[in-house]
Amino acid sequence: APAAWERLACSYWKPLYVFLRRKELDHDAAADAIQGFFAHLLNRDFLRSIERGNGQFRSFLLTSLQNWRTDQHRAATAQKRGGNSPVIPLHEIDDVTGDHHGAANSAEEAFDRRWARTLFDNALESLHERLRNRGREAHFLKLRGLLTGEGAEPYANIATDLGTTESAVQQAALELRREFGNVLRQEIRRTVTAESQVDGEIRYLLGLLRGR
Repeated sequence: APAAWERLACSYWKPLYVFLRRKELDHDAAADAIQGFFAHLLNRDFLRSIERGNGQFRSFLLTSLQNWRTDQHRAATAQKRGGNSPVIPLHEIDDVTGDHHGAANSAEEAFDRRWARTLFDNALESLHERLRNRGREAHFLKLRGLLTGEGAEPYANIATDLGTTESAVQQAALELRREFGNVLRQEIRRTVTAESQVDGEIRYLLGLLRGR
């Protein structure tokens, strides 16, 4: 269980950090709070108190953080960055220090937007690992811009770089999008409690990523 929670913390701390920044905590205070929160989950017999419900995991995790902050006594429970429980990859925190700014109208919306981005990034990394294991990392690196919308090259240029035809690149791009959709679906499936919730969660999160 502790190892599982540590993996969970590394996957999902960023949306919580963004939420706290929107709640007007400064960078260090938010980082300390996130570190303390996950240390609290790991140091308490927390899993035994969880009952399988009908909600999304993102809502459960956010509520747990809010309850923890309400219950804690700052002087007694503050966790220092780099302390005895290095759950969060703290060297990555500076990568998201700007995420608390933007168009979101509330801390909760900022949390949801960063949650959507985190799931997207997790799925992208999972797909990268899959294709690396198949010996197709070069194709992934050339085509990933089609998924992220960043720096996508014309098919003709990609075909030249990979030593293949433009039609082969088009087919590879189609397959990449299809497989990414499956990986993203699997990622989201792990954060809900029923299969019937998956499609609605996908629509909601993709809408956030598209700025709707």
